[in-house]
Amino acid sequence: MLYSNNTILRKTSGVRKFNCPECQGSLIFPNGQYSEIVCERCGLVITGFQDNQCFTEWTPEWYSNWDKRDSGTLREWLTALRTVSCQLHLPEFPYREEAARVIRKKSSNIFRSQMLGKNKKEAVTALVFLILRQYGEARSLKEICATLSLDTSLVMKHSWVLRKMTKLGISYSPSDHLRYNAWKLTPNIELIKKAENLLEKLGKKVSGNPVSLAAGAFYHICKSKGLKLSKDDFFGCWSFLSHM
Repeated sequence: MLYSNNTILRKTSGVRKFNCPECQGSLIFPNGQYSEIVCERCGLVITGFQDNQCFTEWTPEWYSNWDKRDSGTLREWLTALRTVSCQLHLPEFPYREEAARVIRKKSSNIFRSQMLGKNKKEAVTALVFLILRQYGEARSLKEICATLSLDTSLVMKHSWVLRKMTKLGISYSPSDHLRYNAWKLTPNIELIKKAENLLEKLGKKVSGNPVSLAAGAFYHICKSKGLKLSKDDFFGCWSFLSHM
């Protein structure tokens, strides 16, 4: 539900504080092309509210921004994303921006789905959940749905559809694990690059646990360059990338 700029917001005792016209909850002021604001409590989006001291000039530089060239459907999805992100207190980067990037990249598939289009908030919530898992944020779907007052089973169904559609949650390669873990041991970029080259040369000749392969290649390179590390210290630093 959107409120236009004709909506009168209550300003309290000279302090720049506004309340939601629906539930009197606190309002969040994310920058937007149309100066929309979002209620933290109920998620109401209010458009066209101008306040020069609260907003900066909008320029469509990030994925979650839109301009006149974007379709109305895309704007609806990005507005739903902004609402969900605000209610979950998610920062713009990386979570909201990554979700917006996926929406744009897979828009032709996502927008064709009647199920996703019928329940945009549930679909966006499912996408945000997948993005959080991708980045290792330990927030359960049950907790997220409780915060947003959504049906957990419905959001879960949407997450299954989106996982297949977007390929989120796919396994990481040994090279991905190498880049994720090697910096914990040394800032030496050359060593990391050499280990990555070794993994590329091995290619399909070896298989197994991707973390073990990455750790083994990096250990071999470190030893060949005379870097002194005990096996316990070395291998104790390695871990799976978060969503696996």
